[in-house]
Amino acid sequence: MTAMPPTTGHLQLMQFADQLSPEGVVVIACTQPHEPMAEERIAALRAAIRHQGMQTVRLEHLDASLEQDPASPGFWEMWRDLLHGFGVTAGDYIVSSELYGRKLAEITGAEFFPYDIDRSLNAVKATLVREDPEAHFADILPEFQQHLRTTVTIFGAESTGKTTLSRRLAQEVNGHWLFEYARPYLETTVNEITPRSMRAIWRGQAALQRHARNLHDRPFVIQDTDLFSTVGYWQFPAWQDVLGPCPENLRVEARALQSDLYLVTRQNIPFEPDPLRYGGDTREGSDDYWTDVCEQYALPYLVLESSDREVRLTEAVTAARRTARRRTERIAYDRRGL
Repeated sequence: MTAMPPTTGHLQLMQFADQLSPEGVVVIACTQPHEPMAEERIAALRAAIRHQGMQTVRLEHLDASLEQDPASPGFWEMWRDLLHGFGVTAGDYIVSSELYGRKLAEITGAEFFPYDIDRSLNAVKATLVREDPEAHFADILPEFQQHLRTTVTIFGAESTGKTTLSRRLAQEVNGHWLFEYARPYLETTVNEITPRSMRAIWRGQAALQRHARNLHDRPFVIQDTDLFSTVGYWQFPAWQDVLGPCPENLRVEARALQSDLYLVTRQNIPFEPDPLRYGGDTREGSDDYWTDVCEQYALPYLVLESSDREVRLTEAVTAARRTARRRTERIAYDRRGL
């Protein structure tokens, strides 16, 4: 298999082979030196084999510049020699969801076992995934999705519509919505800002963001804040007497969990009082304060200028999808064009 990218179809093919030949299966994953994300593809396949408990399945990685045209002289002889090199002998099984498996069995003396040739069990095609990863995201192997998923954080001062916007954005782009950990923590424990409560919020927010890596089947994670908000609040000049300097380990962890895009909401909508806001009837941080945080840590950000909620949502959707295209264009690769 080329697994460009790895899909649920590749997983099911391996599972069928595992059931067909419980004494052992060799999966040959083929990449070429100039192809994108080769190591990530192989790592995802190996992780899927491990996660599925296929203990007798072994993956071999063939990374070489190989002829792609079956009509070229010596093409099938090349593959005969390669397969013999991987240990294929007469009487072995060749399992494939493509008809070329029949030819490979013929030239090696093996027996051909087709699997879902007409895609009646799973209609996924890697070509379609490469052409439109967002539309076919659920077809991508879960272990590989993390490399193509886009994380967007709504960022800015309190009472600027971050929660409402993040929820609506997640709905529009078919994303997972991630809440702000500070809110349920402060609502269910002690509603006060102390070094202890801030460290608890830090730990909870970090765990929530790491947990999001286990979410599958949707192309986006939309966050109603992230650890850089915790950094920003810790750096508030008015809080320094209580909290002290922002811990360097917090900054390090925030960078490690950095989002692909930060959408900054401006303070051009009415302020709404909230028991969890500590600035009374005003916002504690200016727009410039939060964009300065983005600049300080070199975060990829866009300021949403409009006060109209629908316009703001449209701007957010456009920016999120533009960022996603930049991430997924790495697999927009035409193998047939070699």
